[in-house]
Amino acid sequence: MSSFLTSALKANFRLSFRFRLAFLSTLVIIFMKQIFFLITWSFFFNKYKSIHGWDFSEMLAMYGIVTFAIGFVELFFYGLKDLPRIIETHQIDIFLLQPKNLILNIALSKGNLGGIGEMLLGVFLLAYSQHLYSLMIPFILSGAILFIFSLYLYLGSIAFFLKNSTGFIYELYQNATIVATQPNSAYSGLFWMFTLTILPTAYVSYFPVEYLRTGMWIHLLYAFLGIVVFFAIACGLFRFGLKQYESGSAMAHRF
Repeated sequence: MSSFLTSALKANFRLSFRFRLAFLSTLVIIFMKQIFFLITWSFFFNKYKSIHGWDFSEMLAMYGIVTFAIGFVELFFYGLKDLPRIIETHQIDIFLLQPKNLILNIALSKGNLGGIGEMLLGVFLLAYSQHLYSLMIPFILSGAILFIFSLYLYLGSIAFFLKNSTGFIYELYQNATIVATQPNSAYSGLFWMFTLTILPTAYVSYFPVEYLRTGMWIHLLYAFLGIVVFFAIACGLFRFGLKQYESGSAMAHRF
């Protein structure tokens, strides 16, 4: 398994480094886009100071955690983000023929070096928010990476059940990111329940930041349990969808 991971990562990096100019341009664009977004929020917090106990420091920490995790997953596991297209074009058949872990094989099939820019920005934001040196930051970032990995798998698996849904699922990716990078302390009522269940972004962008803000370990426990359960659900949905796909393919071959 380790040799497979190493070979897949090396192949992705070699392919991406062929386009150095495009890579550097992507990094600049990522930084400019994210910085402009955060400048807008800085104006808001300069006027209103806090949102349900969160100040601009907590906002930056949350954004840094999510951004770093997205960058890491897109750098190493971009194939998951491409899962809807792989399913829709039946390229998943190629992976089914290979004697490797299917989910990991798909995830490692592509890498996006633009993820380096997201990771660097995430580290910068955590440092600026003064939360980078918390002893639990490696644990929090690892959990966030697992969450984003699960999110791409979870949303991508919808393509098993909806035809021609690639564009729709990419929109879901964008909307999920937006929900995860807003001040989660302001969510309440039905929408708060939504971020705990259907699209459980609270486990990556609310509970970890509440721990950094208050030091209460219960928030880390909630985050850990929520992310592990979400990962299991995402894997289960993928496996269930795969059975439907294999069944449909078998029927097609008979006819």
